[in-house]
Amino acid sequence: MTASWLPLTDYSMKYKVSVSTLRRRIKAEDIKFRFEDGKYLIFDEAPTGSPHHQPQRVHRPSLTRDEAQRTPGETDRSGIQARLSKAELTDEPVLLAANKLLNELKRAYSQILQEKEEQILQLKEEVADLKTLVRVLESENGRLKQVY
Repeated sequence: MTASWLPLTDYSMKYKVSVSTLRRRIKAEDIKFRFEDGKYLIFDEAPTGSPHHQPQRVHRPSLTRDEAQRTPGETDRSGIQARLSKAELTDEPVLLAANKLLNELKRAYSQILQEKEEQILQLKEEVADLKTLVRVLESENGRLKQVY
């Protein structure tokens, strides 16, 4: 069997793996893939041994079992502080990017608002000019009616 590239859904059906799992593997770069014409394609290697890929068993931690195995030192203040500082370090670039985007949106919104205010003023001037024109034409019409 020759190796080829399969779309996510085909690969999912062939090897009985969910599309979500495949997307996670793509994100983690655990599988060979390429992005073509807006679609992910996964490299389909002929599996050795069995006709279909067998899913691997993954340890799924149990809350009660993991809590029982924890030592008291893992829950002390220094451990908590270390985890908090690590979380802050990973959140910092995200917050910085979010703030930059927010400022950019504010600038764009302010610019659009200013343009709309200028348009409103221009339209008000046009309305005033048109009202003047209506008055002039009505008076001219009245004058012509009196003459004829």
